[in-house]
Amino acid sequence: MAASAPYPPEWETDVVLSDGGTAHLRPILPDDRQRLVDFYARVSDESKYLRFFAPRPVLSEADLDRFTIVDHDERVALILTVGTEMIAVGRYDRIPGSAEAEVAFLVQDDQQGRGVGQLLLEHLAQVARERGVGRFVADVLPQNSRMVAVFADAGYHVKRSYEEGMVVVEFPIEPSETSTNVMLRREHRAEAASVRRVLTPHQIAVLAPDQVRSAVTGSMPGFAGSIITLDQATGKIDQVVISSAIDSIEEVVRRSAEVGAHSIVVLGDAGQLAATQLIELARSHGLRAVGPNSLGLINTSTGLNLTPLQSPRPGTLGVFCQSTAIGVMLLSKLEAQSLGISSFVSTGPLSDVSVNDVMQYWSDDPATTVCLLSLDSIGNPRKFTRIARRLARTKPLVVLAPSRSRHHSIGEPEGPQAAPPDAIDAIYRQLGVIVCRRRDEMLDVAEVLTRQPLPQGRRVAAYANSSSLLRQMASFATHRAGLDCVEAQSVPTADDLVAAVRAGLEREDTDAVIAAHVDVYSDSAQGFHDALSELARTSEKPVLGVFVDFTTVAGPTSSPDGSGTLPVFEGYGDALQALARAADYQEWLTADHGVVPELGRRAAAARGIVEEALAEANDPLARVVLDPDRTAALLAAYGITLVPRTPVATLQEALDATAALPSAVIKATEPALRASPDLTAVFRHISGAEQVRQAWTELGRSVAGAGLGGPEDQVAAGPVVQKQGEPGVSVRITSVEDPAYGPVLGIGLSGIASELLGDLAYRVPPLTTADAESMLRDLKGAPALFGRFGAPPVDTDGVADLITRVAQLADDLPQAAEILLTPCIASHDGVEVMGARIVLTARPGSRDPLSRSLQ
Repeated sequence: MAASAPYPPEWETDVVLSDGGTAHLRPILPDDRQRLVDFYARVSDESKYLRFFAPRPVLSEADLDRFTIVDHDERVALILTVGTEMIAVGRYDRIPGSAEAEVAFLVQDDQQGRGVGQLLLEHLAQVARERGVGRFVADVLPQNSRMVAVFADAGYHVKRSYEEGMVVVEFPIEPSETSTNVMLRREHRAEAASVRRVLTPHQIAVLAPDQVRSAVTGSMPGFAGSIITLDQATGKIDQVVISSAIDSIEEVVRRSAEVGAHSIVVLGDAGQLAATQLIELARSHGLRAVGPNSLGLINTSTGLNLTPLQSPRPGTLGVFCQSTAIGVMLLSKLEAQSLGISSFVSTGPLSDVSVNDVMQYWSDDPATTVCLLSLDSIGNPRKFTRIARRLARTKPLVVLAPSRSRHHSIGEPEGPQAAPPDAIDAIYRQLGVIVCRRRDEMLDVAEVLTRQPLPQGRRVAAYANSSSLLRQMASFATHRAGLDCVEAQSVPTADDLVAAVRAGLEREDTDAVIAAHVDVYSDSAQGFHDALSELARTSEKPVLGVFVDFTTVAGPTSSPDGSGTLPVFEGYGDALQALARAADYQEWLTADHGVVPELGRRAAAARGIVEEALAEANDPLARVVLDPDRTAALLAAYGITLVPRTPVATLQEALDATAALPSAVIKATEPALRASPDLTAVFRHISGAEQVRQAWTELGRSVAGAGLGGPEDQVAAGPVVQKQGEPGVSVRITSVEDPAYGPVLGIGLSGIASELLGDLAYRVPPLTTADAESMLRDLKGAPALFGRFGAPPVDTDGVADLITRVAQLADDLPQAAEILLTPCIASHDGVEVMGARIVLTARPGSRDPLSRSLQ
């Protein structure tokens, strides 16, 4: 019976609780019988009464059977565990013959207040939707206000009534904008709290050889907490720092959990334990793990420094990297430029604590004003783009992407990715991320962003005490950096240079000022630096200094770095490029980003189509091309109408298919034929039997010319008959599943422009109204859409709506590995989708789950 139902491993996940702790969530098993007994013994009598509405001190054998033996369909139970102990259980029982299910929870008393009930509700709702349940109901005692709040605060439309002394709660579980936003806010708070605890330990236990332990303790003279060895721990420890020289890291993880640690930091490798195993081991004990192969952590506000860098300068720069080697290079460059940091996190190539977690923390951290990322891989690309977009709206986010590199998702094989480099650049621009190709460039940009206000435009005034240098600066600003050089003035002395800068800052037509000082035979550079620094300290416009000399000017390095400090450069090109990147970010920040439109869609029906097609293939590695009927149905679920087409194999079938149409098109679908520019593959404006016969004969010649058969083998062309569309501009819309960034949307004009010349615009979902419109305007062929030479524009709103619907489909269904709509004929009064191809692959059933998990 139910006990033999297949166990759904895809429901298993690790979760972050509201206080930053972790737990493991999974379906219950019959083997959990004793675990449930032990859990129930730890639950108070009051909580038991609130759950069962009557005293129930122990569970009977029948209770244990009912609660542990479920069918994972009509009856589902999910449990939360920390280590080997169960701390909570949530379940639903479907009401026979309906799409409703009764839901209930029981949470261990000392675990209440950690957001456990909300997490269980999110995951039960997601499971229930997959199983065709659309509504939850629950009977709650009036005094159980905490349980009522779990439902009310989840963002669902909750209806409450009173029957026989009970509060009856019912609500639809289809996700809404409100429920999704509630989940995302909770996710943000929990993950930020978890990283905050990682970066603010009060008591650290170091487990390492003497040399490593001495290096760690020696690098933290100002640490506000205490540092001991693990074997000295008698009370609660916040964090355990582990060296690669440890023999049994499994035992250390177990011991760390015993002393109540929240996190472990693994410097170096994890011995014989693979990184994925370490992550699973740490999470199974409720621990967050940084590493293996971590360079360490820095939090300058508490004096935490688990890196080899001595006395990092405090500042407002948050830095994240994975590779230890990259971390060393970044820290050494930061020290050389005297750039102050708020926090530094090096996780190693594969770690429990991820870049997504750290970005969640930076969003709330008042000490961090600029964020730097150097990435080797992205574990959850869809979540990364969502968090990055939100973070960039409040703080500059600078990403190092050397050679237009594209990051592989954890677990994905190395190799070519689906999205081209141009698409990756477009994605970062869409997110508001500042992309740098070189480490020096990234730190130059960071220096401008952390030390000076953002420029409110691109107008720059340039001053120098060398006329030749000034000419080069003005030319570079205009032609290389894309800035508007509104003034370029050469003055003879350092004092004159200071006066010119002061006057430039007062001009209403300047947004930034750059001053270059050449000092070869005198010692005026330091004095000019100090005077310029004083102007930069209070200026509301960015001030940049360029010093050309054989000696190095120096500013204060012992005090905290941050706003009001003068950015200092040795070359004007680096300074102007950094200023231009800051101006780009300001333009993005102030642009109208639009809204994600509410689109009517039948997501459950779409999932059913996909699951049915993949089930028929019965091959987890197969690439399934949807048949025409399913393609039309899947598109229709998202409000996209595919103009019907009729496959034909004989002349008579072509005559019959065209007879019902006022004007028809006969076209080949065979790619080899359609790709040949010398052979006719499409016959338009066909009406009448004679024109059909002529087209059929010509199609046979094309088949022969392509080497696909003889002139009587028209069937080799895969011919179809379709109604003649309205005259207009032909557009192709694509979505390709990229292993590092999720679905990447593309649009271009059909034909040579997009397929050979690469005139395509790219974005990632969720697509806002502004995103969709900007995709059209980004095309070099945009005038064909918006009107040229007096011709009226096509229905660009309709094209934007179509690309937005494709984006929603791709976002909802990660199994849709490839989507191609072409041709889409855009006329002045609408858009017709004449052809479509959808390729499916077996992937997890949701992209960015509507329930929280550690990924």
